[in-house]
Amino acid sequence: MRQLTTYVALLAMASPFAQAENFKLEYGSNDWSYDISGSARSQDGYNDDNPGGYYFSFEHPVPILPNIRVSRTDMNSSANEQLTKSAAHGNAAFGLNESAGNEVKLDQTDVTMYYQLSDSVVDIDLGVNAKYIDSHSRSNSIASGAETADVSGWVPMLYAGFDTATPLTGLSISADGSYAAYQDSTFYDYTLKASYITPWYLGVDVGYRSIRLDLNDFDGSRSGVEFDGPFAGARLDF
Repeated sequence: MRQLTTYVALLAMASPFAQAENFKLEYGSNDWSYDISGSARSQDGYNDDNPGGYYFSFEHPVPILPNIRVSRTDMNSSANEQLTKSAAHGNAAFGLNESAGNEVKLDQTDVTMYYQLSDSVVDIDLGVNAKYIDSHSRSNSIASGAETADVSGWVPMLYAGFDTATPLTGLSISADGSYAAYQDSTFYDYTLKASYITPWYLGVDVGYRSIRLDLNDFDGSRSGVEFDGPFAGARLDF
C-alpha cells in the first residue's frame, strides 16, 4: 500500500487540475455473463452465474483532491463432471476421465482515485486503483480427495479511462482499465461500455469486461484465471 500512496502523491503533483466543472454523483449496478478460462478451469460445463456488480463514483471541481470510485464484483462458479484431461490443484492430482467437482469464488472490491486530465467532449482520467481480492477455489473427487486454495490481499494498480459523449443525444462510449505487474504476478481488469442517459437522470449500460489474474506466489498461490464476457446494467447520474 506504500506504493499506492506514492502513486497518488505523484499524480497530485503532476495533475493539471482539469477536474469536473460541477459536482457529480453516479450509482450503477449490472449483471455480468462471463466465461472462465485458465488453469483454474480444469473442466468444461461450469455453471457460471450472472454476478451482481455495483459501483459508486463522486467527481468534484476541487483541485488537488482526486475523484473517487468504489465498486464491488462477486463471482461464483461451479462444475461437476468427468474430466477430459488431467489437472492439478495444489497438492492434489486429478486424472483423465476422473469424476470431479470444482468451485471458483472470486470477490473484488476496487477503490479508485483519479484525476480528470481533460473535461470536454472527450474526458480522460488517470489515477490508481486499490483492488482487494478475496478468492476461494476447491476441487474434489472420490479418487483423489479434495484440495482448496484461498487467496486474499490488496493489489495496487495503475488506472486509466476515457469517455466520449455525443452532444444532445445522451449517448456515450467509454473504456477504462487497471493494470499491475509485480512479484512475478500480473493483474488486469478492463471494461468497454456504451451508455445512454435520459433527461431524468436514469441511464442504461451495455458492454464487455475482462479480468485476468496470473498469480506467482501471491499470498502463497500460483494460478492463472480469466473471467470475460458481456454485461448490462442501469445507472443513476446526478
